[in-house]
Amino acid sequence: MENRIEILRKYIENFLFEKTDEIMLRFVQLNHMYSVSQFCAMIALKRGENAELAMMAGLLHDFHTFLTLEPENHAEKGAILAKEVLEKLKITADDETDKICSAIRSHSSKNSVQSAFAEVLIDADVMQHCLFNVTIPVSEREKNRFEKLVKEFSLKN
Repeated sequence: MENRIEILRKYIENFLFEKTDEIMLRFVQLNHMYSVSQFCAMIALKRGENAELAMMAGLLHDFHTFLTLEPENHAEKGAILAKEVLEKLKITADDETDKICSAIRSHSSKNSVQSAFAEVLIDADVMQHCLFNVTIPVSEREKNRFEKLVKEFSLKN
């Protein structure tokens, strides 16, 4: 049996964007960034971290990939771009900018433990990947982390 969620998702996306590949890629990336931002808020609130800064990190964590559609070394490039954006907008203090950018820089490090704040972004990214379609098996790279999140949030697997 085909994956019903993917069939429905593709139908809606094709209808909305008339099969324009670049628009679709950007839509998927934008959806991912918004979803990660929301998961960041939830995780930060549960763990006592700054939810506002966590949401900002979630929104910016893949912004470089969104703009360029190039995933190569995206965490480091994303941190550099995030710093430029935050400095331009002047909406964060220097220490807040550093905290956000440090989390973005380390968000691809799924198999090592980072700062408590960076862990929020890493876990939000994993949660979004794993809950995007619950019928697809969790990747080996994210399996341990997702299993911990399932326990932490008392989810039934």
